[in-house]
Amino acid sequence: MGIRASFVRYGVVITTVGGFVGLVAACIPDPEGDFNDFKSRTAGVQGQSSGSGSSGTASGGIDSGPPSEASAIDTKPPEQTVDQLYVGICVTQLAAGDPEQALRFYVESKYTPDSSQATNGSIAMVLTPMLGWDVPNSIYIQPTSVSKSQTKGGPINVPATPIEKNGHFTLNLGTIQLDAETNSISGRAATIEGTTLNGLYGAGERFCSTLAGQLTKPYASTFDPKQNTCLFVKAKDGDPLPKIPAADFVCAVP
Repeated sequence: MGIRASFVRYGVVITTVGGFVGLVAACIPDPEGDFNDFKSRTAGVQGQSSGSGSSGTASGGIDSGPPSEASAIDTKPPEQTVDQLYVGICVTQLAAGDPEQALRFYVESKYTPDSSQATNGSIAMVLTPMLGWDVPNSIYIQPTSVSKSQTKGGPINVPATPIEKNGHFTLNLGTIQLDAETNSISGRAATIEGTTLNGLYGAGERFCSTLAGQLTKPYASTFDPKQNTCLFVKAKDGDPLPKIPAADFVCAVP
Protein backbone atom coordinates (compact mmCIF):
# COMPACT_ATOMS: atom_id res chain seq x y z
CA MET A 1 0.00 0.00 0.00
CA GLY A 2 2.92 2.38 0.72
CA ILE A 3 3.07 5.34 3.05
CA ARG A 4 1.11 8.54 2.30
CA ALA A 5 2.14 11.89 3.72
CA SER A 6 0.95 15.38 2.79
CA PHE A 7 2.53 18.77 3.40
CA VAL A 8 1.16 22.20 2.51
CA ARG A 9 3.73 24.70 1.30
CA TYR A 10 3.23 27.92 -0.70
CA GLY A 11 -0.36 27.02 -1.61
CA VAL A 12 0.51 23.54 -2.96
CA VAL A 13 -0.12 20.14 -1.41
CA ILE A 14 2.94 17.89 -1.71
CA THR A 15 1.82 14.28 -1.46
CA THR A 16 4.08 11.26 -1.26
CA VAL A 17 2.78 7.73 -1.78
CA GLY A 18 5.29 4.89 -1.71
CA GLY A 19 8.12 7.18 -2.71
CA PHE A 20 6.25 8.88 -5.55
CA VAL A 21 5.65 12.63 -5.27
CA GLY A 22 2.53 14.35 -6.55
CA LEU A 23 1.40 18.00 -6.51
CA VAL A 24 -2.19 19.11 -6.11
CA ALA A 25 -3.60 22.59 -5.47
CA ALA A 26 -4.50 23.36 -1.91
CA CYS A 27 -7.83 24.90 -0.96
CA ILE A 28 -6.51 28.01 0.73
CA PRO A 29 -8.00 31.53 0.83
CA ASP A 30 -7.33 33.58 -2.30
CA PRO A 31 -7.81 37.37 -1.96
CA GLU A 32 -8.40 37.65 -5.70
CA GLY A 33 -10.75 34.70 -5.90
CA ASP A 34 -13.99 36.68 -5.79
CA PHE A 35 -12.74 39.06 -8.47
CA ASN A 36 -11.63 36.27 -10.79
CA ASP A 37 -14.91 34.48 -10.16
CA PHE A 38 -16.80 37.62 -11.15
CA LYS A 39 -14.85 37.90 -14.41
CA SER A 40 -15.53 34.28 -15.32
CA ARG A 41 -19.23 34.59 -14.46
CA THR A 42 -19.81 37.74 -16.50
CA ALA A 43 -17.61 36.95 -19.50
CA GLY A 44 -20.19 34.58 -20.93
CA VAL A 45 -23.17 36.92 -20.63
CA GLN A 46 -21.85 39.80 -22.72
CA GLY A 47 -24.43 40.53 -25.38
CA GLN A 48 -27.25 38.61 -23.65
CA SER A 49 -29.01 41.37 -21.76
CA SER A 50 -32.73 41.54 -22.52
CA GLY A 51 -32.14 41.43 -26.25
CA SER A 52 -30.11 44.62 -26.22
CA GLY A 53 -26.66 43.02 -26.29
CA SER A 54 -23.21 44.39 -25.69
CA SER A 55 -21.01 46.23 -28.14
CA GLY A 56 -17.71 44.97 -26.79
CA THR A 57 -14.74 44.59 -29.11
CA ALA A 58 -12.78 41.39 -29.51
CA SER A 59 -10.39 42.56 -26.81
CA GLY A 60 -13.23 42.98 -24.33
CA GLY A 61 -13.37 46.80 -24.53
CA ILE A 62 -15.85 49.12 -26.22
CA ASP A 63 -15.36 50.61 -29.68
CA SER A 64 -16.56 54.01 -28.55
CA GLY A 65 -15.95 56.10 -31.67
CA PRO A 66 -16.11 59.91 -31.59
CA PRO A 67 -18.33 61.70 -29.04
CA SER A 68 -21.69 62.94 -30.35
CA GLU A 69 -22.83 66.57 -30.20
CA ALA A 70 -25.17 65.57 -27.36
CA SER A 71 -22.20 64.72 -25.16
CA ALA A 72 -21.33 68.41 -24.62
CA ILE A 73 -22.22 69.61 -21.11
CA ASP A 74 -23.84 73.03 -20.66
CA THR A 75 -22.28 74.34 -17.43
CA LYS A 76 -24.39 77.50 -17.17
CA PRO A 77 -26.46 77.06 -13.98
CA PRO A 78 -30.22 77.65 -13.87
CA GLU A 79 -31.34 81.12 -12.82
CA GLN A 80 -34.07 79.85 -10.51
CA THR A 81 -34.82 76.95 -8.19
CA VAL A 82 -35.31 73.74 -10.17
CA ASP A 83 -36.70 70.39 -9.02
CA GLN A 84 -35.67 67.84 -11.64
CA LEU A 85 -35.69 64.08 -12.11
CA TYR A 86 -32.66 62.49 -13.80
CA VAL A 87 -31.60 58.99 -14.62
CA GLY A 88 -27.97 58.49 -13.63
CA ILE A 89 -26.04 56.03 -15.80
CA CYS A 90 -22.53 55.08 -14.65
CA VAL A 91 -20.18 53.07 -16.86
CA THR A 92 -17.36 51.32 -15.01
CA GLN A 93 -14.01 49.75 -15.75
CA LEU A 94 -15.33 46.55 -14.16
CA ALA A 95 -17.77 46.22 -17.08
CA ALA A 96 -15.30 47.44 -19.74
CA GLY A 97 -17.08 50.82 -19.94
CA ASP A 98 -20.14 49.18 -21.51
CA PRO A 99 -23.34 51.31 -21.23
CA GLU A 100 -25.44 48.16 -21.52
CA GLN A 101 -24.00 46.96 -18.21
CA ALA A 102 -23.95 50.33 -16.46
CA LEU A 103 -25.00 51.01 -12.88
CA ARG A 104 -28.18 53.11 -12.95
CA PHE A 105 -29.85 55.41 -10.44
CA TYR A 106 -33.19 57.17 -10.14
CA VAL A 107 -32.07 60.69 -9.20
CA GLU A 108 -34.34 63.30 -7.64
CA SER A 109 -32.60 66.67 -7.45
CA LYS A 110 -33.17 70.24 -6.33
CA TYR A 111 -30.97 73.10 -7.52
CA THR A 112 -31.10 76.37 -5.56
CA PRO A 113 -29.29 79.53 -6.74
CA ASP A 114 -27.48 81.51 -4.10
CA SER A 115 -29.51 84.60 -4.98
CA SER A 116 -31.61 86.02 -7.80
CA GLN A 117 -29.73 85.62 -11.12
CA ALA A 118 -26.82 84.07 -9.27
CA THR A 119 -24.02 82.44 -11.25
CA ASN A 120 -23.66 79.67 -8.71
CA GLY A 121 -25.79 77.79 -6.21
CA SER A 122 -26.19 74.36 -4.62
CA ILE A 123 -27.74 71.03 -5.48
CA ALA A 124 -29.25 68.34 -3.26
CA MET A 125 -29.97 64.83 -4.52
CA VAL A 126 -31.62 61.56 -3.60
CA LEU A 127 -30.24 58.64 -5.63
CA THR A 128 -31.97 55.24 -5.60
CA PRO A 129 -30.38 52.21 -7.32
CA MET A 130 -32.29 50.81 -10.29
CA LEU A 131 -32.71 47.19 -11.35
CA GLY A 132 -29.79 45.81 -13.35
CA TRP A 133 -29.54 42.04 -12.85
CA ASP A 134 -31.84 39.09 -13.52
CA VAL A 135 -30.87 36.84 -10.60
CA PRO A 136 -32.66 33.61 -11.73
CA ASN A 137 -31.08 33.77 -15.19
CA SER A 138 -27.76 35.28 -14.03
CA ILE A 139 -27.61 37.99 -16.72
CA TYR A 140 -27.54 41.77 -16.61
CA ILE A 141 -30.68 43.62 -17.67
CA GLN A 142 -31.93 47.17 -18.14
CA PRO A 143 -34.78 48.82 -16.23
CA THR A 144 -37.95 48.86 -18.31
CA SER A 145 -38.39 52.59 -17.68
CA VAL A 146 -37.18 55.52 -15.59
CA SER A 147 -39.59 54.97 -12.72
CA LYS A 148 -39.59 54.24 -9.00
CA SER A 149 -41.10 50.84 -9.71
CA GLN A 150 -37.74 49.93 -11.26
CA THR A 151 -35.74 50.78 -8.13
CA LYS A 152 -34.69 48.57 -5.24
CA GLY A 153 -32.85 49.23 -2.02
CA GLY A 154 -32.46 52.28 0.16
CA PRO A 155 -32.06 55.83 -1.17
CA ILE A 156 -28.76 57.68 -0.99
CA ASN A 157 -29.36 61.17 0.40
CA VAL A 158 -26.87 63.85 -0.65
CA PRO A 159 -27.28 67.18 1.19
CA ALA A 160 -27.08 70.52 -0.60
CA THR A 161 -23.61 70.83 -2.12
CA PRO A 162 -22.13 73.97 -3.72
CA ILE A 163 -22.00 74.37 -7.49
CA GLU A 164 -19.14 76.62 -8.56
CA LYS A 165 -19.41 79.33 -11.24
CA ASN A 166 -17.98 77.01 -13.87
CA GLY A 167 -20.50 74.30 -12.96
CA HIS A 168 -17.99 72.20 -11.05
CA PHE A 169 -19.14 70.19 -8.04
CA THR A 170 -17.96 67.37 -5.79
CA LEU A 171 -20.62 65.17 -4.22
CA ASN A 172 -19.74 62.81 -1.37
CA LEU A 173 -22.13 59.87 -1.42
CA GLY A 174 -20.43 57.95 1.37
CA THR A 175 -21.14 54.21 1.36
CA ILE A 176 -23.36 52.74 -1.38
CA GLN A 177 -25.05 49.39 -0.84
CA LEU A 178 -26.21 47.53 -3.95
CA ASP A 179 -28.50 44.51 -3.81
CA ALA A 180 -27.86 41.62 -6.18
CA GLU A 181 -30.76 42.89 -8.35
CA THR A 182 -29.21 46.37 -8.73
CA ASN A 183 -25.60 45.30 -9.28
CA SER A 184 -25.46 45.04 -13.07
CA ILE A 185 -21.73 44.32 -12.93
CA SER A 186 -21.88 40.90 -11.29
CA GLY A 187 -25.29 40.29 -9.76
CA ARG A 188 -23.90 40.06 -6.24
CA ALA A 189 -24.56 42.26 -3.21
CA ALA A 190 -21.94 45.00 -3.31
CA THR A 191 -20.57 47.77 -1.10
CA ILE A 192 -18.76 50.86 -2.42
CA GLU A 193 -17.16 53.01 0.28
CA GLY A 194 -16.00 56.61 0.05
CA THR A 195 -18.05 57.15 -3.11
CA THR A 196 -17.41 60.52 -4.77
CA LEU A 197 -18.90 62.19 -7.84
CA ASN A 198 -16.69 64.92 -9.29
CA GLY A 199 -18.50 66.64 -12.14
CA LEU A 200 -20.01 69.48 -14.12
CA TYR A 201 -23.60 70.70 -13.73
CA GLY A 202 -25.70 73.16 -15.70
CA ALA A 203 -29.16 73.93 -17.04
CA GLY A 204 -28.83 71.63 -20.07
CA GLU A 205 -30.45 68.26 -20.71
CA ARG A 206 -27.66 66.35 -18.98
CA PHE A 207 -24.73 66.73 -16.63
CA CYS A 208 -21.76 64.50 -15.94
CA SER A 209 -19.33 63.30 -13.29
CA THR A 210 -16.52 60.88 -12.69
CA LEU A 211 -17.03 58.07 -10.15
CA ALA A 212 -14.49 57.28 -7.44
CA GLY A 213 -14.60 54.96 -4.46
CA GLN A 214 -13.46 51.67 -3.01
CA LEU A 215 -15.34 48.47 -3.71
CA THR A 216 -15.09 46.35 -0.55
CA LYS A 217 -17.74 43.71 -1.26
CA PRO A 218 -17.94 41.15 -2.89
CA TYR A 219 -14.22 41.72 -3.60
CA ALA A 220 -11.73 44.57 -3.30
CA SER A 221 -11.27 46.97 -6.22
CA THR A 222 -10.70 50.70 -6.64
CA PHE A 223 -12.96 52.82 -8.85
CA ASP A 224 -10.47 55.02 -10.68
CA PRO A 225 -12.25 58.30 -11.60
CA LYS A 226 -10.36 58.34 -14.91
CA GLN A 227 -12.05 55.09 -15.91
CA ASN A 228 -15.55 55.50 -14.45
CA THR A 229 -18.00 58.09 -15.76
CA CYS A 230 -21.63 58.93 -14.97
CA LEU A 231 -24.11 60.80 -17.15
CA PHE A 232 -27.29 62.25 -15.65
CA VAL A 233 -30.08 62.73 -18.19
CA LYS A 234 -33.28 64.70 -17.57
CA ALA A 235 -36.36 62.50 -17.46
CA LYS A 236 -39.97 62.26 -16.38
CA ASP A 237 -41.24 59.36 -14.30
CA GLY A 238 -42.17 56.56 -16.69
CA ASP A 239 -39.93 57.72 -19.56
CA PRO A 240 -38.08 55.03 -21.53
CA LEU A 241 -34.47 54.53 -20.58
CA PRO A 242 -32.26 56.72 -22.82
CA LYS A 243 -29.83 54.98 -25.16
CA ILE A 244 -26.43 56.65 -24.86
CA PRO A 245 -23.40 55.56 -26.93
CA ALA A 246 -20.20 54.66 -25.11
CA ALA A 247 -18.38 57.60 -26.71
CA ASP A 248 -20.58 60.09 -24.84
CA PHE A 249 -19.36 58.97 -21.44
CA VAL A 250 -16.76 61.67 -20.97
CA CYS A 251 -16.59 64.39 -18.32
CA ALA A 252 -13.92 67.09 -18.62
CA VAL A 253 -13.81 68.05 -14.96
CA PRO A 254 -11.16 70.56 -13.83
